[in-house]
Amino acid sequence: MKHLGVTRSRHQPDHALFTPDTFVRTRLPGWGEAAIILHISPVIGHGARFTQFSAELPAGAAVQPPPAGLQRFVFVLEGQLEVAAGDERRTLSEYDYVFLPAGQAHTLIAQGAVRISVFEKRYESQPGQDAPPVVWGNERTAPGTPFEGDDHLIARKLLPDELGFDFMVSTMSFAPGASLPYTEIHYMEHGLLLLEGEGLYKLNESYYPITAGDVIWMGAHCPQWYAALGRTWSKYLLYKDMNRHPDQP
Repeated sequence: MKHLGVTRSRHQPDHALFTPDTFVRTRLPGWGEAAIILHISPVIGHGARFTQFSAELPAGAAVQPPPAGLQRFVFVLEGQLEVAAGDERRTLSEYDYVFLPAGQAHTLIAQGAVRISVFEKRYESQPGQDAPPVVWGNERTAPGTPFEGDDHLIARKLLPDELGFDFMVSTMSFAPGASLPYTEIHYMEHGLLLLEGEGLYKLNESYYPITAGDVIWMGAHCPQWYAALGRTWSKYLLYKDMNRHPDQP
């Protein structure tokens, strides 16, 4: 039905669902020959305060740091990515990630074809708090805890829960049939990539079926709830701003 314009993608004032059939690839400065799918940015509507995109890098592609003041979180979806940050150099594979604070010199070099998910945000400093360091990790080895005591819903924080960080990236894993225990409404906004499985997402008053590869933007105070469907666990990668006063300049 694509030739008739049928899609699951939706764009509303306080939320959006973007499905792979509507992805458009472009180029970005500093990303060489990489194909970039810009999912979420400040031009989305009411103005997201971060950027989320996917990047498809050909073998040998080299990536430079973002513009001044921006932090970068890189999550490897497929392939191998060599990352050099300061005096450290590592090769990242599937579900490995790295957080690169604002001003951190670094390069990313694709070791073969690579797909990555990227979050970027302008850093908001906090008086009395040191700027965050580089953070390396792997989602599959990150400690998981039952969300609000439910062992069928596992949360994994991929960044330290410290006041120096002004955003968090985590994953949420749901057993088939598991759901968030209630509809959430809060001042933080989200960027989400469904990594595995399928389910049903409630955004404001609408319910959307979603599957692996879908991207969701949730604006501040947008009612949100999720339930896993199908026969396998589902998992999503989740960004949220935090640790800063909403009126902080």
